[in-house]
Amino acid sequence: MYWATGSARVLAVEPSALKLSAEGEDEELELVLPVITSGQDQGGDIESNSQNGITSRIVKGAGSGIVDMARNEQGSLWATITRESIQLWVHRPVGVISKVVRTPKSLLDHGANQRVLWKPDSTMLVVVTEQSFLHLYKIAPQGHDGASYQLTNSKSYALGPGEGVGFPDLTIKFKMTIKMDAGVSSLIGLDSDIVVATVNPPAVQLIPWLGKVDVKTCLIRHMNFLLDKSVMIVAMSRFPKSTTQTWCMSDGKAYIVYYTPNASDSGSPSSVSSNGESWYGFCFHGNPEGFDKQDAGVVAASNPEYSLLAIGTRGGDVRLFKSGEHAGQWVFSHKLALKESQGYASGSPPDRIISLAWNSDGSALAVGQESRCPSVWSVYGRRLFPSASHDVPSLKNATEDPYLQGSRALFWSAGNMDLIVLGSDDSSSNFYAIPCAKALPSVQNHLSSAPQCLLHLNDRLLVYTEGHRQDVSSTINPDTFVWNNVMVPAVYLSDNWPIRYSCLSPDGHYLAIAGRRGLAHYNLHSCRWRLFGNWQQEQSFRCRGGLAWFKNILIAGCETIEDQKFELRLYQRENNLDNNDVIFTEQFESRITHISVWRSSLLVYTTNNTLYCYSLGSAKRIDLQLVWKTSLQDIVESPALLKSVSILTTEGHDGAECTHITLLVDGKIYFLRPEFLADGNVRLSFRQITEKAEYYWITRSAHDANDFSLWVFNGKTLKMWWNIFGTGGTERSLAAFAKHNFLEMDIEFYPLAILPERGIVLGLEPEIAVHKPKSLAMFKMATKTHLFLQTILRHVLTHNIDGEWEAYEFAKHYQELGYFGHALEILLHNVLEDEAESGIGFEEGAVLPRVVSFLQQFPHYLDVIVSCARKTEVALWEYLFSIVGAPKDLFERCLAADQLKTATSYLLILHTLEPLQTTSQDTVRLLEKTLQAQDYELCKELVRFLNSIDATGATLQQALSMVSVANA
Repeated sequence: MYWATGSARVLAVEPSALKLSAEGEDEELELVLPVITSGQDQGGDIESNSQNGITSRIVKGAGSGIVDMARNEQGSLWATITRESIQLWVHRPVGVISKVVRTPKSLLDHGANQRVLWKPDSTMLVVVTEQSFLHLYKIAPQGHDGASYQLTNSKSYALGPGEGVGFPDLTIKFKMTIKMDAGVSSLIGLDSDIVVATVNPPAVQLIPWLGKVDVKTCLIRHMNFLLDKSVMIVAMSRFPKSTTQTWCMSDGKAYIVYYTPNASDSGSPSSVSSNGESWYGFCFHGNPEGFDKQDAGVVAASNPEYSLLAIGTRGGDVRLFKSGEHAGQWVFSHKLALKESQGYASGSPPDRIISLAWNSDGSALAVGQESRCPSVWSVYGRRLFPSASHDVPSLKNATEDPYLQGSRALFWSAGNMDLIVLGSDDSSSNFYAIPCAKALPSVQNHLSSAPQCLLHLNDRLLVYTEGHRQDVSSTINPDTFVWNNVMVPAVYLSDNWPIRYSCLSPDGHYLAIAGRRGLAHYNLHSCRWRLFGNWQQEQSFRCRGGLAWFKNILIAGCETIEDQKFELRLYQRENNLDNNDVIFTEQFESRITHISVWRSSLLVYTTNNTLYCYSLGSAKRIDLQLVWKTSLQDIVESPALLKSVSILTTEGHDGAECTHITLLVDGKIYFLRPEFLADGNVRLSFRQITEKAEYYWITRSAHDANDFSLWVFNGKTLKMWWNIFGTGGTERSLAAFAKHNFLEMDIEFYPLAILPERGIVLGLEPEIAVHKPKSLAMFKMATKTHLFLQTILRHVLTHNIDGEWEAYEFAKHYQELGYFGHALEILLHNVLEDEAESGIGFEEGAVLPRVVSFLQQFPHYLDVIVSCARKTEVALWEYLFSIVGAPKDLFERCLAADQLKTATSYLLILHTLEPLQTTSQDTVRLLEKTLQAQDYELCKELVRFLNSIDATGATLQQALSMVSVANA
């Protein structure tokens, strides 16, 4: 998951306005190119002629601002355009490597630049002008070999992350001009063609990138799949690595569209398909019977990693659709409620969605709006930036950062470490890079004795450690949750940025990382890194599928660069990182995508949809043996949809081990159990547990080694199943587990780890501060905690027949926590507020009597009752004390148990409910006991209390005289 951190970097385009020569004439000659108009047959090879005589003149001066920007499919190259120039950027190190400025004659004849688009293979750009011309540019190597410019470390400076690779020697070369008489409303790039949507007449044209005049045109009114043929296309997007498209129409409906060339399309060099048979699709957004204009789709973005499609609406909401079980079926999944979480008044006008951008792993969606700050959301709807608690209008007034006032375009950079935003001011020559910290999914799903919290930044990692944590007897203080700042060596990061895999050892003492090539590991005690000594060996392989620790052995899935072999490598932690010191290697037919270790079991999943289970032996003697393997074709439709796999074993009453496998596939969680057949094969029985899961955690009880709990975060709430594998490790049927009760809890931040021994959920919440001198927005991540003990206790007491006994068995292991009494107080308070209105009392189904009976088993009982009462409205006291007993009786119990401070709290309640004379007598009795106990601080509090209830001082004088007589 991703959070903004630090402050945005300003990236500027050097101004370059045009000016005439001294003679007042334009000295640059423009090549007269054949013009392609819609529906005209313009034969000939334009590509061969378009390279001759083209010159681009770079002139200096003050120019207009950036009007559009785009990234290539990998995010490694960016393109920005001003009204008269095009700039080619490289992301590491960030800078312009090539630039083209159009001539005044070109600007006069064709209009200023308006929009830019990349070819999927990053070899070409197309720029749309204001007069509906398409300018095609080729991205070509400057030299003959296309080598990169290399940077080297020196004594005066060190290379930054990713800068050791250098930047490519590329230049922008003009290729050709295409005239679009029908106008351009939108366009996308396919591998071989540019798909252009025209305005008048509304149509779709396919124009080849190669320059051959072979335009295919289809009018909108000839497309039979459209519900309304009197519309035009306002926005198009393309599914990554596919020809499937999304069209947003002028009537607000959205379609999934496919193109299949038919026989008539391949007949002539410039054929026109007028029957629409090559285009087919279906409407997935928009009610045919009626459509609210605020729900009209204006922009779309697809997420193949989770089979989702996002539609931004004119009314300022984002709706997400999920690919159904049948081909060509998309159903509504959920909505991102931007309007409800932006801090604006309910009557404020809607703000149109301008742009949507999924990051490369599909876990976060960036949303750009016309006049409001961009936001980032998790895949199933948790807002990550800015927080819903921020006062967005006040923030806009307090800072001068233009990107917080609205955005025209945004995208993620390579590595997803920066969100690139173009502000709403079209006169500015700046755009902005917002740095982000991310938590990789691979580190969230491993069961271990230490919380697996690991955040990635550009040049470091933040590791959660319990080494300096607060004592369990104290209260919860998020400031005591320590994040260890681990700097990655520049010598490794300069060549191998970004970090793609990371893993903590089960005890939290060792860290392993893998970047673009090679790997490294780190000792959190000695603060020392271990790197490859041979640079060629480090660059000879890349990590694939992740990293895992087994005792002192580092396990890595690898792919060799030269011969494209896939293998599993085992490294000894104490040995040097060297190919000669690899202690074991296992070859695979397909690329490894996931690995998981539990005790001596290793699970490996590969791209041929096969799951392997190995036995590792022991730390002293590694003996990798294949136990079984099986295909997951009945469960996993595509290997790319599997996000996590984990294995663990439990021991039954008979001593036999039971193997349990958990999969996260396309947002769904499955439990698998292998069954060994008589013929030696393995059959997997499986059951879907839940859907819309972003992460899951499996935790083990602190008091029972075979008591496991499953935690699932779905973007809205945190779900929890306990004792998922049965009591004492016994087999529980998957059908029974699926029906097993689970509980949900609302949390206000994004969870990162479950700390079961402390009864809390640990996570992060974004914060924004304004740096006053320069009025810059500073992004921070605040550590947050959520206490879950009271939620579990209430669920058990509500749904289980033996709830009181089960709740006591669970709660007794947390009695030593300093905030245990606070958890019980929250439990009582929540149940009281829910049942007081109905007045259910002791009737069947009442939970409050069961809660009170449960509380009586703990010494915290009397404290919990009085604390809850003092924080509750007086109107609820009558109902509360009708269940727990009269406050006078509770006061007497405190005196009998010498709980004098608690008795003092009950005096405040008695003073509200009973006459002053009775309260005075009780105070005198308590004051006598306090003097006997020599608790003089409490005596002072009682004296102040007596003085406060009677301003004349008569009650205080009477009480003191009675105490004097009693002690005489």
